[in-house]
Amino acid sequence: MKNPRPLTRLSLPGTIVSPWKPRVREQTAAEVIKALADRDRQEAAGDRLAALGPSVVRLLIGELTDTASPVPPWEIEWVLAKRIGPAAYDQVLGALAAAPDEESRRRLSRAFSSLGTVDRYIEALSHPSASVRQSAAFGIQSACSVAYGREPNPDVDYGRVIDALIPLLADPDQDVAQRVRWVLTMLGPGVVGPLRRVRSHGPGRLRARALSVLAAVGGEEALSTADRAAVERLIRIKLPYDQARPLDTCFTSWITVPGGDQQGIVDVLDLFDARPATFALGLSVGAHDSHDGAEYGRVYVTPEVDGWTLVLGPWCNPVDPERAEDVLRVVTELSRRYGHAQAYHFGEQGGSSGWLVAEHGNVVRRYRASWDGNDARYTLGEPLPEERAVCIEEGVTPVGEDTAAGEEDDEEWADLAPYLATELARRLGVSPFGLGPDTTVRGAGIVALTPYAREHGRPSTGAYAI
Repeated sequence: MKNPRPLTRLSLPGTIVSPWKPRVREQTAAEVIKALADRDRQEAAGDRLAALGPSVVRLLIGELTDTASPVPPWEIEWVLAKRIGPAAYDQVLGALAAAPDEESRRRLSRAFSSLGTVDRYIEALSHPSASVRQSAAFGIQSACSVAYGREPNPDVDYGRVIDALIPLLADPDQDVAQRVRWVLTMLGPGVVGPLRRVRSHGPGRLRARALSVLAAVGGEEALSTADRAAVERLIRIKLPYDQARPLDTCFTSWITVPGGDQQGIVDVLDLFDARPATFALGLSVGAHDSHDGAEYGRVYVTPEVDGWTLVLGPWCNPVDPERAEDVLRVVTELSRRYGHAQAYHFGEQGGSSGWLVAEHGNVVRRYRASWDGNDARYTLGEPLPEERAVCIEEGVTPVGEDTAAGEEDDEEWADLAPYLATELARRLGVSPFGLGPDTTVRGAGIVALTPYAREHGRPSTGAYAI
């Protein structure tokens, strides 16, 4: 009796097929991958694909980059990164380097940067593909970041990582360079020494970028005495040619005072430790202080702009629950000294507005418009003529007027009011959103600390535009 023809084992582990059916193996793997779209079969499919290992990576990549696939891309990324893991590295890297379109690059980048192979990521930082370099930097960020209270990765040589990243601060691809700047700020205080050495000894192409990362990591305190002096010198050089620019942050709060008595305003507000600042620096500080929780310890005081002086920062918010009463007090004091004073708050997305107007030591009007339903407790005084004028122009019954359709008109006012702060500021004086090259400027701006900083400590500093 003749021996039967032996079956052939193809490269897919655990699957034996007849030589007369060479595509059964690939079809079987494809079916397992499709099962990832079925919640009831996902776990079993993931186990099967993990057992098959690198031999199915090519098929997984094909499914991942197929935008018509019914399998959610994150399910495939999870199998590649968490079930197959580092064994998929070379194939995913090759596919990322050769990705034909942005969507494929995006999907492959997520999978690549989730593999957690820090040593291989360090090698990939020198890859000719910018997509690979950027994704490798993001992979290092994911595996090594100590930001937001994360513990250092005990398996990582942070010194080696930092030394590999620093040269890419001058990467010819700006997206790579920006990603590296972000990553370095997340690796903890160990970056300070190497960056200071770059500042002292070069190479020259890295010096400016090293300075910005140092400032972002440790603020002014991370800079050498020479670097602090250089920054102050640069500000002094720029100030005589400084042009006004819009001072618009996501959540902008400001006080407006007529005239240009900057020092008098500083005295009334009890500000201290004032330093010269350009408009760009003032805007950068304002943006920093209004994100990730309001910073009440610092403000930017403009030079005189079109006959007014502005004080910018969350500390100036007239309808903030923590600041409202103190802002009411200081604006009233400013109006007693200068005849008029105002304070405003504006959420850029239209979610909230607030305004406070005082004259000769008396509050004329305070109002808050938002969506949280607690606005009435901030209301003081009668509607301003400017409020009524805007209503008429927008075809809304003027606020405060009784009409037969009063309830409907109240709703129209509630829709309009959250957008009004900047327009009322313009009509009553000057809006920080309206500053620009045509604005008449006298003097120079300053950044100063507020009384809040005396009680709660100095605010943290960072990397700001000058």
